[in-house]
Amino acid sequence: MNNNKKIFIGVGSNLRGHMSSPNKNIDLVLYYLNYSGLRVIRKSSIYKSKPMPSGLGPSYYNRVIQIESTHSAFKILSILQNIENIFGRKRTKYRNIPRIMDLDIIDCRKELINHRLLSLPHPKINERDFVLKPLCEIEPNWVHPRNNKNIKSLLVKINRYSINKAIKVNK
Repeated sequence: MNNNKKIFIGVGSNLRGHMSSPNKNIDLVLYYLNYSGLRVIRKSSIYKSKPMPSGLGPSYYNRVIQIESTHSAFKILSILQNIENIFGRKRTKYRNIPRIMDLDIIDCRKELINHRLLSLPHPKINERDFVLKPLCEIEPNWVHPRNNKNIKSLLVKINRYSINKAIKVNK
């Protein structure tokens, strides 16, 4: 598949929901993605990290998956929000709170979008070890579409300054 056609989704969970535990939720969501027409192509290992930015609260389980879809980025966002609702995610005005399910579009076909509903690539990717490590695992040649930095240089920088390191919990 052409590198400019790839779609990457960040998956995270740090609360037990009505379906399962956080680390099981990020496996279970693969079924819902496929069922919703977002065909899962590849998935990273699962990584565990402390919540951003405070480090307080239950640890997050994260992974990055590559999907295939002909839908627009906005339609994919809508599908992801519906899946989050199925898992019981409650939306509030507060940011960075514990969640049963968190699905984010990391990169969608190298599109650059700045809209109140969606920013692509994900605006905080450069600060998120728990996204960069699993993304590098499945796409080691990924290049940030906005700043043209390769993922390995982004990881070197974040590992130098980050106190919240993501740790792989499975192979």
